[in-house]
Amino acid sequence: MFEELLEVYKEKVAESERELEEKQAMIGLIMAVENMSGMLSMKQQDVDLLGRLIDQVDHLSKEVADLKSQMKTRQTRSVAGRDQKASDGYAMDKHTANLIDLLKERPGRYTTSDLVEMLGLNKTTVISVMKRAVEMDPSHVKLTQGKRRKLFLSYIPEDQDQDAKAQAEEGSEDSDKIRLELMSMT
Repeated sequence: MFEELLEVYKEKVAESERELEEKQAMIGLIMAVENMSGMLSMKQQDVDLLGRLIDQVDHLSKEVADLKSQMKTRQTRSVAGRDQKASDGYAMDKHTANLIDLLKERPGRYTTSDLVEMLGLNKTTVISVMKRAVEMDPSHVKLTQGKRRKLFLSYIPEDQDQDAKAQAEEGSEDSDKIRLELMSMT
């Protein structure tokens, strides 16, 4: 009987040892999963931080490229600017004179796009020429703005000039607003 009790005791001890080993293994597995989870969350934070840093570096590199471009443009302008100021003013006056001559030949109301086609210049230059034409011949050349900031340039011949003066006095405030908006556009 003693031997049977000893056998039963040995089996219970072996079973207890197995349960203990299983519990220890489960605890080890849980701790390993927790460690892996912690490491993954740290790595995710590192990845997020790295992503933000990359975005900042990209933004800074774009700013540096813009600054380099501006510096290069300023250097080029400062060297060539002195010589070209006179010729640029001359070219603008020449384009303006051509525009006024065209308007005298064919009086009417023209959009910026029409004048781009007529003069063969880019839109920004045409807007500058339009403003300059109003400055050079304010009694005949009128600049108005339509819907969606669309600009119109009109030439009013001498005979219609008297009627236009009366209307111009009423709309002088509008023309000042248009000039300010034109200045902000270019």
